[in-house]
Amino acid sequence: MDGNAGTYWESANNAFPQTLTVDLGAARTVDRVVLKLPAGWERRTQTLSVLGSTDGSTWTTLKASAGYAFDPATGNTVTIPLAAGERRHLRLSVTGNTGWPAGQAAEFEVYGGGTTTPPPTTTPPPTTTPPPPSGNLAAGRPVTETSHADVYGAANTVDGNAGTYWESANNAFPQSLTVDLGATYPVSRVVLKLPPSPAWQTRTQTLSVLGSTDGSTWTTVKASAGYTFDPATGNTATITFPSAGRRHLRLSFTGNTGWPAGQLGEFEVYAT
Repeated sequence: MDGNAGTYWESANNAFPQTLTVDLGAARTVDRVVLKLPAGWERRTQTLSVLGSTDGSTWTTLKASAGYAFDPATGNTVTIPLAAGERRHLRLSVTGNTGWPAGQAAEFEVYGGGTTTPPPTTTPPPTTTPPPPSGNLAAGRPVTETSHADVYGAANTVDGNAGTYWESANNAFPQSLTVDLGATYPVSRVVLKLPPSPAWQTRTQTLSVLGSTDGSTWTTVKASAGYTFDPATGNTATITFPSAGRRHLRLSFTGNTGWPAGQLGEFEVYAT
């Protein structure tokens, strides 16, 4: 969904079926999807179905499973028309690919008639700002890193499992980890976790917290300091700061007494 058909998703190999699901953010009148692969790729046929949902829980098959040929002679693009209807979530379920034993997509585009308009009412909408969502705002959100070692990538920090973790390249401080919350919220606290296992002995990591509304201009919301992660207290550190609207949160690591790299099991963000 980055607008660049040269970058692509590829599922795990030899493990069909595989799915790709997009949340449009609101119920919209959808009537077609357009799928693309990188322009230079050789011809292949992918077998897939299209499902839709208004709530993300109950799904309806909008297009039964069929083979779709991606041909570089025609831009490696496939258009799948759908019966027009209101959907918020669209899912591709891929069960075969003649070109590679995995699901592949470079762009997943959804088109239709726009956002569903509610009927007019005699009372004006409320002017108050709705409260921010409760819970961990970073759960499952896109997260980026300056580097990672081996299989210990940034996505491990937003998967809800403190036993999986991110570890940066060794002996290469500073290192950073950045999460996009998807919208601006009055953020005032982050909770950082390492695996709770006693094998992860006490260590102090030196880091600062930065915030941004646009992902380009950054402000230091918590100056660099040392935070102790102790398995006796759950290997958790909580960092509080004045509440302000932020969409992006970044941790900048400059030291670690337990290992010469930045390390994190969970990166949790909370609103006021």
